[in-house]
Amino acid sequence: MIKKFTFLFCFTTLLIYGQQDSIYNELNALQNTQSQLDLLGKKISRLVYSNPEKAVAYTILFDSITTSVPTYENKADALMYRGMAKHANQDYENAISNYLEAIRLLEKNEDNKRLPQVYNNLAASYNIRGDANKTEEYFIKAAETAAKTNDSVWMSSANSNLGVHYNSHQQFNKAEIVLKKSLSYFENKKDSINAGATLMNLGNSQLPLEKNNEAIASYKRSMALIPYEKFPIVHSVAQSGIGIALTNQKKYVEALPYLKKGNAIAKQIKYTEQIMETNNALADYYAQTRNFEEAFKLSIVSQQLKDSVLTKTQDKNMADALIEFETEKKDAQLKVLELEKDKSEQRQILLTVLAISGILIATLIGFFFYKNRKSNALLAKQKAMLEKTVDEKNILLKETHHRVKNSFQMVSSLLSYQANTAQNSEAKIAIKEAQNRVRSMVLIHQKLYSKDQLVGIDAKEYIEDFTNDVIQSHEYRDKKIDCIFNLESLILDIETITPIGLILNELLINTIKHAFKNETVNNKITISFKRKDEALLLIVTDNGVGLNGTVNENSFGLKLIKTLAKKLKGEFTISNNEPKGTIAQLTINRFTVL
Repeated sequence: MIKKFTFLFCFTTLLIYGQQDSIYNELNALQNTQSQLDLLGKKISRLVYSNPEKAVAYTILFDSITTSVPTYENKADALMYRGMAKHANQDYENAISNYLEAIRLLEKNEDNKRLPQVYNNLAASYNIRGDANKTEEYFIKAAETAAKTNDSVWMSSANSNLGVHYNSHQQFNKAEIVLKKSLSYFENKKDSINAGATLMNLGNSQLPLEKNNEAIASYKRSMALIPYEKFPIVHSVAQSGIGIALTNQKKYVEALPYLKKGNAIAKQIKYTEQIMETNNALADYYAQTRNFEEAFKLSIVSQQLKDSVLTKTQDKNMADALIEFETEKKDAQLKVLELEKDKSEQRQILLTVLAISGILIATLIGFFFYKNRKSNALLAKQKAMLEKTVDEKNILLKETHHRVKNSFQMVSSLLSYQANTAQNSEAKIAIKEAQNRVRSMVLIHQKLYSKDQLVGIDAKEYIEDFTNDVIQSHEYRDKKIDCIFNLESLILDIETITPIGLILNELLINTIKHAFKNETVNNKITISFKRKDEALLLIVTDNGVGLNGTVNENSFGLKLIKTLAKKLKGEFTISNNEPKGTIAQLTINRFTVL
């Protein structure tokens, strides 16, 4: 499904705009301190996106004024505004800290009037941090607390934000429910912009639920409410969404103009992410209409755009890192020069002191101790710089694994297209088997990219995930097969886990294809992987029909297994299992455990 542009209601439901104002004149014109605080609060809410630096300055002014009116409400407001300014300046850790402190004050005093906005803002900060559970928890709290005081503004805003959150985590049923709640409020208030944005998000949740007609209606209403000139991105999303819904309904002639229109708008406004998503929607359309050449071209363009975005991000990170490194290097050089200057001055003083009296020998010894401490401090800073460099290289290595995974996925897509167009059944099976082998390597790099461990894979986790993936995606998946795992958790390097994954793929495919020919309901595959003495043992057992004769030594799968086993200095055997089935055992003598 195409990834959709979404609106998130953060900090305030007012439109954000910058103002050139003389704040001190305005404050002096107000006699009441509370009125001054109210004015500052409104200005912070308006400036927090348009001018974050000025918003920070106003929060400091707000703090200073609250000292003369130190109520819990003013203290909580000060913490909330400070959190908003920190969030706008991308300091999410301190933003969360300020919000939590404000919540403690408000909850202690049971202030349900102020709590919904702080809950909502805290959820928005957790959302940026990628903490899905905390994001959901505090958006729900914001909506529920607002309902207690009949605060329809924050109840609708929190529900809308919750809908966006559910959509982004593919919880589409939940998203549809809360978005409809939010929509009714905006429609009653005749707020066309927020109603249109909510309708667009609602269409995004209805589309994957296969509510195609409802999604089309939501997208069309969204475009009717929001002028194209104001938010063209909404029209791009809606046009593409309608095209996808029509494609799902096999209405290909009607779908194509909408898909092309959504793609054209995305290109016109140069919104890279939306261009990629509309390209993917068109590629899916062409694949369904068997125009594989166009589908492949669009997939290539999307991948190139994705790589360019990654490259720009990586280049920026590298440039920032180099600038920081050069700055620290220059600072270190200046400090070394200062140390050298200090050293020279101290040496002259020492010579003078020695000429006057030998009594100051103790002072000389103290000086050398002092110098040693300075050197140690300098070495500690250099060590910190080196550690930072290692962290940056780890980031680059992680990006490399991500790109390798994308390349393998492109190969897998090409094989899938080729399999769809192949007329010969044997050729189609061979291509599918090649695709399974590529999948085993995709999973390796996917895990390397998504974990902190960048050079090793947990064999237990990998074997479980890969086995379940092969069984669920294989063409014989109408056979119910139960898997039993007896696996030891070992972190193996990529040179060890890659051939093991390929060997396991061959054994699983062979078992699924040949072992369970009879109609049974008790098909089982048992996989054991453990360390025994100085070797690793991989054992795959089934309760199928058994070998029933000699093993075909000339099969490609068996030759591949033996070739990979040699790479691992391993021994491979296959025999009948008692009372029925087959047992395949691989003993691995060359491996690296991290």
